[in-house]
Amino acid sequence: MLSIELEALVERLEELARPVIPWLVPGVDDRQVQATVGVLPPDEVTTWFGWCNGVELHEGQTQDDVNVIPGYAPISLREAMEAKLAYSGDPVLGDHWVPILAGASGDIYAAVWQPGKPVQVAGVLVGEATEIEFASVEQMVNVFNECYRRGAFFVDSQRHLAMDPDIYDEVRDGIVR
Repeated sequence: MLSIELEALVERLEELARPVIPWLVPGVDDRQVQATVGVLPPDEVTTWFGWCNGVELHEGQTQDDVNVIPGYAPISLREAMEAKLAYSGDPVLGDHWVPILAGASGDIYAAVWQPGKPVQVAGVLVGEATEIEFASVEQMVNVFNECYRRGAFFVDSQRHLAMDPDIYDEVRDGIVR
C-alpha cells in the first residue's frame, strides 16, 4: 500500500538524519488535488500529494538538503502544475500526468495515467527520451525504500545523499520485472 511505503520512506530518511524531514510540507486533501489537476486523478496521485505537498525552502538550503532520494525532492502541487508547462507535448506523458519529484537540473519523475487505467511513473531526463520506469507510484517508492535498505542510497563521507548505480540497478531490476 502506497501510504505504508511513504511512511517507510520517511523512516529511512529519519534513520539517516536527513535535513529534509522537518521541511516536508503537509499534504493537501483529495478535493484540492482534483481541483488543481483538473481531471479525476488516480488514488496514488491523491495519496502522494496527501502525504507531502513539497518542501519548505529556507535560506542556506542546498539541493541535497531537500532531496528524499539522490537528486530529487518532492514538489508541491502548485510547482507540479507550473512544471507541466515545460513538458507539454511529450508523447509518453500524454494528456494526464503530474510531476511528483523534481531535480535541480529539470529532471522529473511524473505520475502518468489514462482515465480508468492504473497510474505509471515516467522518468523525464532533460535531453533524453522519456521512459516509463515504474508500474505505479507505490512500486517506485518500494524501489526507493529497498535502495535505502540495501545501500544503493546512502549518506557519503561529506554527509551528502549518494547512490551506488550498480546496487540501484540490481534493486530496481529485482522489483520491476
